[in-house]
Amino acid sequence: MKKSQTILLAAATSAAFLFTTGCNNSAPKKEEAVKEVKAEAPAAVTNPNFVIAPIEYAELSEKALNHIAKFEFDAWADMLAENVVYSFPDGDVNTRTKLEGKAAVVGWWKTWKEKSGIESMTMSEFNHIPIDIIKQPKGGASMGVTVISYFSNTLVFKGKSVPLRFNYAVHFNADKKIDRYTTYYDRGPIIKAMGGKSYLDDTKAKK
Repeated sequence: MKKSQTILLAAATSAAFLFTTGCNNSAPKKEEAVKEVKAEAPAAVTNPNFVIAPIEYAELSEKALNHIAKFEFDAWADMLAENVVYSFPDGDVNTRTKLEGKAAVVGWWKTWKEKSGIESMTMSEFNHIPIDIIKQPKGGASMGVTVISYFSNTLVFKGKSVPLRFNYAVHFNADKKIDRYTTYYDRGPIIKAMGGKSYLDDTKAKK
């Protein structure tokens, strides 16, 4: 065999070897099976003081507030228990002004509407948190269903707008009647819009 033929044969053999090796190595490796990791469900959150109450109570709370905003005091009265207590935000648990009984609560609001110069109230941006309190709370609060309601209220006195943020705690009895209002808001702008007179001063003087 000639030298040139020997070189060509060697080159061909080498090429065949490389081709075969390359083909064998080109086969893709099987991907490792991905194990599905299931996230564990979070533990249920519990509180020894209260549980979530049905959304129905939030709807009742807003309905009652809208009656007040529209000065529909007789319709509002239908949602109140006979022994309802309405607490104003003018002091602490022992000194704040309170109205006791449906007649006193509704009567006060009707008189205030006539004497305060209020023209309208527009409540909006309601947020309601209905809870069922199962452990006796502090500060004189009641066990049972309470709706914590906070919302915006724009009051208009003689053409002057007074925008405020209100926070009400609305308690319901077993008959789904409201038997307690505990209110929190800044009375200062309201008193100023009424010409500096606090109608609660007259209410306290009568007690």
